[in-house]
Order: sequence, then structure tokens, then C-alpha cells
Amino acid sequence: MSFTHFFSIKNIVDTFGLFYVNDYPFLMMVWNLLLAFIPFFIFLGLNSYWKKTKFKKIGQKIIAALIFFGWFIFLPNAAYLIVGSRHLLNYCPIDSFYNVCATGAWQIMYFFCYSVIGWIFFVIFLEQMKKLLTGIFNKKKAEMITYFFIPLVAWGVLLGLTERFNSWDVFLHPLAILVSLLRYITDWQYLWNLIVFIMGYYLLYFLGDWLFGRRVN
Repeated sequence: MSFTHFFSIKNIVDTFGLFYVNDYPFLMMVWNLLLAFIPFFIFLGLNSYWKKTKFKKIGQKIIAALIFFGWFIFLPNAAYLIVGSRHLLNYCPIDSFYNVCATGAWQIMYFFCYSVIGWIFFVIFLEQMKKLLTGIFNKKKAEMITYFFIPLVAWGVLLGLTERFNSWDVFLHPLAILVSLLRYITDWQYLWNLIVFIMGYYLLYFLGDWLFGRRVN
């Protein structure tokens, strides 16, 4: 085993997975949660930078744009937790009555709560940024930017789900990501998935905004 493989994330997860739920390692869930928090900390940095500088100078605007871009490429990691419910597939034997089994029923709540955390993060992080953008521009522009980014987040989640890209692949494999993005426009099956995901994330955002998002300070 090579040094690189020994310290790879997959090998660490496979070796120290602690326990598995329907063949999904708990340590991978922890890793995904850590990634989901990154846009929150990036936002804190951007918000602090705005309060100190108000982005008055060209250099400050460029730095702010770069920080915002970092926030954006990591935001899908929060929304990605929502698709964690997919690990419920085949959690019971094929011959189970109505595809339900008592021994695995607890997994439904396990993965549901995991997905709900992603939903909450997705809404709150967007609301935080929208409030900041309202201060920088105005409420109407902030809402337009927010609504514009939701389809891009859905697109990013699909790239991570079906193509197994990570946020940092934007810098490491930009051409591969571009090819995958084009596939979602030229291939009907991919396009249909994208349409459904966009509609779903819009629904989750507006519902979450109504339930708890507007309470974000």
C-alpha cells in the first residue's frame, strides 16, 4: 500500500469507519458535515471584511468577490446532505413484505435527520448571504442573486452526486467539470434530473425560508 493511498480519505473511512449504516460509513457522514460548515465560516469572514471596509476600494471589491466565490463553490456541500436519504435504498431484503423490515426501520429516521440538517444549513446559509447582499446592494438585487444561485447549487449537488466531483475540483479539474456541465444540457436524462433538482431545491428554500429562514439575524 502506497503512502498516498494509506492517507487517502477513502482508505481512512474504510479503516476507521467506526460503524456502517446500510453500508454507509459514519465517518463519511462526519466528513460531509465538516464540509457543510465551510460556507458558514467563509461567510463570517466576508461579513467581517464588509463591516471593516465596506468594499470601497477596487482591491477590496476583488478580494470580496474571491471570498464570495469560495463561499459559492462550497455551498453545495451543505445542500448535498439532503441527498443522504439515498442510502436508504435496499435497506431491507428484496423479499421483505412491502419493502419494510423491523431490523432496519430505525435507519429511516437516521438518514432523514441527516438530510434535514442539510436542508436547514442550505436555507440558513443562503439567508445569511442574502441579508449581507441586501446591505451591500438592496433587497431586490439580493433576492435576485439568491434565486439565481439556487439552480447552480442544485447543479453542483448533482455533479457531486453523479460525477463524484468535490468543490476543489473547480481548480483541479475545470475542463472535466465543464464537460459534465454540458452533459446536463445535451442529454435529456441528465437534464430531467437537473430540472427536478432545481424545482426541489426551490421548494425546500421557500418552505424553509417561511418556517425558519426569516429568523436568521
